[in-house]
Amino acid sequence: MLIIDTLGPVTSLTILFVVLSLLSKVLSEKIQLFSKSNWKYRLINSLAPYIYYGPNIGVEATLKLDSPTDDVYRKRLEGQKYLVSKLVDDKATSEYKGPKLAPSLVDCRFALAKVCMPLLRELELDAAGRNYIVDVKNSKEGGDGVASGMLTVVTEDTKEKPYVGNDAVHTLSHTSFYQPIQKEIMRRMEDDTLKYCPIAMNGNLERNVELIKKLTGMDQVRYSLSGSEAVDAALKDIRATTSKPLIVRFTSAYHGHTSGINFLDCENHIFLPECSQESLDFIEKYHYRIAAVIVNPMQHFTGVNKPSPPGEKVTISSRIRKSVPREEYARWLFGLQEKCTYCTKYLTKVSRHFGSSWKYCAEKEAFDAIIVHTLLIILHDDTQVAFVMDDIYFAFRTPELLSINYFTHPDTKAPLKPDVIILGKALAAGYPLSVVAGRQGFLNSYDKKFLLKLNKTVGTFAAWNGGIVASNVFLEALQGGGAADGKPLLKLPAKDQLQTLVAKCDAFTESLNAKFTQANVPVRIRNFSNTFSIDFLNKSLYNSRYPQYLLAESLFLGNYSTGKFNLNADITKADLKQLETKFVSAATKMQSDGYFEPMTSSASFKFMLNLLVRFVKNYSTLYYNQIMYDKHIDIEVSHNHPVNKFGHFWSSVGMILFAYPLMFWRGQPLNGGAWFFLTHAVRQTGHFFYEHQDRDIEKLKFGHKDRSKKEAVVFLILAFVGYNKRAELWDYATQYIDPSFLQLSLEQYVSIIALFTVVPHFVEITYQYGWLRGISWAIKILTDPFTDLLDFYTHALIHPKWFLDFKEQTAVYSLDIKTKKIEKIG
Repeated sequence: MLIIDTLGPVTSLTILFVVLSLLSKVLSEKIQLFSKSNWKYRLINSLAPYIYYGPNIGVEATLKLDSPTDDVYRKRLEGQKYLVSKLVDDKATSEYKGPKLAPSLVDCRFALAKVCMPLLRELELDAAGRNYIVDVKNSKEGGDGVASGMLTVVTEDTKEKPYVGNDAVHTLSHTSFYQPIQKEIMRRMEDDTLKYCPIAMNGNLERNVELIKKLTGMDQVRYSLSGSEAVDAALKDIRATTSKPLIVRFTSAYHGHTSGINFLDCENHIFLPECSQESLDFIEKYHYRIAAVIVNPMQHFTGVNKPSPPGEKVTISSRIRKSVPREEYARWLFGLQEKCTYCTKYLTKVSRHFGSSWKYCAEKEAFDAIIVHTLLIILHDDTQVAFVMDDIYFAFRTPELLSINYFTHPDTKAPLKPDVIILGKALAAGYPLSVVAGRQGFLNSYDKKFLLKLNKTVGTFAAWNGGIVASNVFLEALQGGGAADGKPLLKLPAKDQLQTLVAKCDAFTESLNAKFTQANVPVRIRNFSNTFSIDFLNKSLYNSRYPQYLLAESLFLGNYSTGKFNLNADITKADLKQLETKFVSAATKMQSDGYFEPMTSSASFKFMLNLLVRFVKNYSTLYYNQIMYDKHIDIEVSHNHPVNKFGHFWSSVGMILFAYPLMFWRGQPLNGGAWFFLTHAVRQTGHFFYEHQDRDIEKLKFGHKDRSKKEAVVFLILAFVGYNKRAELWDYATQYIDPSFLQLSLEQYVSIIALFTVVPHFVEITYQYGWLRGISWAIKILTDPFTDLLDFYTHALIHPKWFLDFKEQTAVYSLDIKTKKIEKIG
């Protein structure tokens, strides 16, 4: 009798209700969380091995992917000739260092490769002579004492090019800011032996913690080397503190490239749309799962919920983004902050420490709501939802310095008060130092009495003294000090320099966009301080060629050549006028060459259809080649003895003439099975008795190895014994199993036995390598008899002497796969 029957109907129904309710809630939650996870990126990642474009189709065919008119196609051909004449050096590439160095570097950004979107890779142009810098200097044009002129690089081809590709860290002027900063850093570090004690408390570290706490208003500091590491460390800390798994982030926001935070490998990350009430409701609904909500405030610039550059690399259409007004975005951030605070304050359960706190308060008769509320927040860490600002890219670009001061409340002008803020290498003037600053109770603040609750976030040089010193100089200079005597290190305050930079960049954007409009070209730029991004108004497949036209105007775009670039405070009005001319000229030329031509709806459909057909065709070719390669390796490594080849040829004849027709066409599994076992016995005899198998070389095979074949033989013997003992086995089995389940005819039994000579190995391959690989192996096995006829027909007849050349079953053989020479080595 079932246990549930003894409990009575009330208890039974209650338990059933509890079980079904829990299952319903779990299932509903899993579906909700999955729908908000990064499943799209995982799908893309899983498809990546199968989206194979195949061999080159040629430049001419690439220029016609969108079915242009004959006139547009002719223009594009002329444009291609123009770009080649401007960007491809006639000098032998062997004379340049760049082409020699590039193959040794994994990161293609160094070589300035992959400018165009992947589909247009055949339009990439040789960068020899252009991608190796031999000198960098300021242009000095229009210098005003603070701005020394934009950086100009000299490349191997001896040409000077304006550098439109500053890194994301060095925002201010080389002469008026970083040069004095660097001199002071070197002065302090020259005789400072603390650099040999990276993880130790000292005066430099004490000063840095003080400066960071003053800058951010936070209570605690954690150090890392890079921004990505800092974000990863922050999220690990918060998860350990709260004992909750989920991190909420927002659509398309970038938070680094380490395994815990990037798009493809981030477990337990939830992606919600920004500026959405639905997102706020989701956070409240699942507060008990959510450890942190992290925001990248640069989304205000790149476009809410829009991919940041180089997003157009995977875009085959226009790129038009709109940023919400600053006040509106500020209201969103405050709403987000309030939601996280609300969840932390009110949506809690009783603290695990609450019992002792209650006793203490009761004895002292001092229990009140404020103390209880404080205890719940401080002691009950696993009810918190941390509000995190990722300021790595945003910080130190405006006079407000941080996003918390930039996005003040539109009504009260109060700054944001996140629980954690993350700062990147700009904090140390570009030196390798990044910081996580947080309020008490959010970073590594879990109860240490939970012995298995650990956060293993370490780094040998996480607080490297050189970075600490550089950060001290940088932060002191921002505050108006920094010099050895405590006086100002900078002639012009840093905030004033930033104010001037922002004004110049905003004016440049407005002026250039006006000129784009006047020239009637479908290009616009957008900026936040010194960071710029390019928008494309037309739905053209070839928008990503615009950087090539900028290169043709003798600009050096750096590694952000796909649609984003940075300028620094050294740039002058004269430099900006020069850039305006070049940007407009490049867009005008590209438009006249037909590359901004919008793709029609019919052309887009045809393009996508052709692309799909191409992918299917090319991957099918890869699939076929893989199967044939597996067959080739199989023959090369384990079919070298003449008797083995002889047996495979004649067993293939028997399978094709008798086994396959009987099993698959005539519906006679018993007769077909008999032929199957007979031909396989002939087939495997060569392996078992004659093939001098090299066990190591055999591992190159994809499929049955010598051992697995012997296991299959043992299985067949057991199956035969089982059939002979079927009566005894039947009597025993039917004591526990319904007899109808075991009623198999002889044909069915033989069919099952035949299938199970291959099915277990199919399952193993599928589990290890995936369904497609498993299916390819099954296809190989089924078609082996046909290909074996072609491979072994030369051994249809062999000399009788080979039948006496038995292998030693315990011997160890070595095969030279090139000469096919086999030696006994043990």
